[in-house]
Amino acid sequence: MRRIVTLATLFGFAALPAGAQTVLTIAATGQAETAPDEAVASLTAQANAPDAATAQGDVNAAMTKALAEVRAVPGLKATTGGYQTIQMTDSQTQRISFQASQSLQLTMPAAGGVPAPGLTVLLGRLQQQGLLLNELDGDLSATARAAAEQAAILAALGRIEAQAEAVAAQLHERVGPMKTLNVNAAQSPGPVPMLAMARAAVAPVSAPGNIQVSADVTATIELDAAQN
Repeated sequence: MRRIVTLATLFGFAALPAGAQTVLTIAATGQAETAPDEAVASLTAQANAPDAATAQGDVNAAMTKALAEVRAVPGLKATTGGYQTIQMTDSQTQRISFQASQSLQLTMPAAGGVPAPGLTVLLGRLQQQGLLLNELDGDLSATARAAAEQAAILAALGRIEAQAEAVAAQLHERVGPMKTLNVNAAQSPGPVPMLAMARAAVAPVSAPGNIQVSADVTATIELDAAQN
C-alpha cells in the first residue's frame, strides 16, 4: 500500500495511514538568467496599390533590394516569411485597394545582444527605403538557450531534492528513488517590441537586458523507512 503526499497535505498536518510507503509529488520552478548572444531584428516590407498584383510587385521589389543589402553585412542571417495580401475598402469613398506585406527577420551573433554598427546602420537604411522596423532585441542562440535551460532544470531539481529531504525528515523517513520526472522549460517574455514607423529613421540603438529562462519540474519520489 502506498500513501501519496503533497506538500499541502504534509504541512496541513493531515493524518497519514500507518505502515504505508510514502510517495511524494513535488513541483518546483528553477530559473537561470543569461546575457543574450544574438541580436535579432524584425522588419516588414509593406505596399498599398489599387490592385493586388501591383502591391505584391512593390513588396517583392522592396524585399529583393533589402536582401541585397543584407548579404553585404558579414555574419548576418536573413529569413523571410509571413507574406500576405489583404483587400481594403475606404469607409468614405468605398474605393477598394490592396495591401501586401512580407516579414524579414535578421539575426547575427552579438555579445550581450548589442547589435554591431553594421547592423544598426543597415536597419537605418532599410527604414529609409520604406521597411518598418517592428523589433530590435537580444536573443539566445540554440547553444546558449540549451545551456540556460539545463541550468534552470538543475536549479528546479535542487529545490525538489531539498523539499524531499525536509518532508522525509518530518516523517522520520529517508528519500528513496525518483520514479517520474516531468520537465517543461521556457523563455520568459521579453520587453515590448520597439516600433519604428518613420521612413527617415536614423540607425536604431539597442541595449538588451539579460534573458531569463525558467523550467517547471514535477517529480514523484518514494520515501523509504528510516534505518536505525
